[in-house]
Amino acid sequence: MNELNAKTNGKLQNVIDWFTKNRNTLFLAICFANHGFYTIVFHYLEVWQLSALNLVSCAFYFDFLFIRKDTSEKSIVYTYFEILLFSVLSEIALGPDYGFFLYIVGMSATVFYLVPSYGNWRFLFQLIGIITTVILEGVILSFDIRFPNIQEMMAPYRIPVFLFNTGITAVIVFGATFFYSQETEKVWESLRYSTNHDALTGLYNRRFLERYIEEIPYDKRTDYVVAMVDIDFFKKVNDTYGHEAGDKVLQTISSCLQETAGEKNLAVRWGGEEFILYFPDATQDIVYGKMEELRKEVEALVIPSSGRHIRITITSGIAAGLADSNYEKVILSADEKLYLGKQRGRNQVIV
Repeated sequence: MNELNAKTNGKLQNVIDWFTKNRNTLFLAICFANHGFYTIVFHYLEVWQLSALNLVSCAFYFDFLFIRKDTSEKSIVYTYFEILLFSVLSEIALGPDYGFFLYIVGMSATVFYLVPSYGNWRFLFQLIGIITTVILEGVILSFDIRFPNIQEMMAPYRIPVFLFNTGITAVIVFGATFFYSQETEKVWESLRYSTNHDALTGLYNRRFLERYIEEIPYDKRTDYVVAMVDIDFFKKVNDTYGHEAGDKVLQTISSCLQETAGEKNLAVRWGGEEFILYFPDATQDIVYGKMEELRKEVEALVIPSSGRHIRITITSGIAAGLADSNYEKVILSADEKLYLGKQRGRNQVIV
């Protein structure tokens, strides 16, 4: 069931990512389709002025989508002002009862999502839209601007047109808000990940382990075991094969450490070529067995890099802590045992 949910969520995220990636193209396509629809409707109703107005707008979007093939943020800014002009002309022709002013309101919100690189300029775009709407509606209502022949022909369709314009605006604003929130969440997830993980190896970082242990509630703290791991003669690897090879060694060892840790324990890059495995609810004997298996696995590894084959070994020190132990002292004890292992010739596990 969990696997099915994971696949479903993965597919949904792929769809969201696709919409996000193609958001400008989709927005321009929606505008093109909307004007195309109104071109046909007004032609059918024999309101030639509005049919022609929408046909001009169709040509505008056709140019960006199919001739220039430009869906950049700059094209969205042009679109913003096209929508303002279209809404103003439609409002003047029909009055406020048909809801064409809603497009200005909708775009004032949507522009923040569609042109992020314009920064504070987006506030100016919003201000222009708000001022345009207020002045437009004020002028129309104050001076009772009317085109009697157009309004008479459209009077029976006032409510459907208003509802349609409301619906289109709502869909665009909701879509922009939804996808903007998704992008924001991804940014926060990325920040959280980079805060807690080492960029090169993908393991948890030192800061995360320290915070993790400190934040365990006192009533849920248990005995634990810490294994400090160091790659033997790692400096020699960098000096002999280069830092790119050294990075590959770190990544390979990190994968091995992650497998040893499993899901219930923590694998941490402590710094440089030093790592920590944190085992809550474990005994030294169990951890010693795991670390011996890891040592033998690493010893048997052959890491290819730029046509060369690198062999390495690791040394580990193990220390146990009680539920109320000072974790810093336990880690220091594991580090001292690691140092003892290096003195004794490396490639071994010291308890």
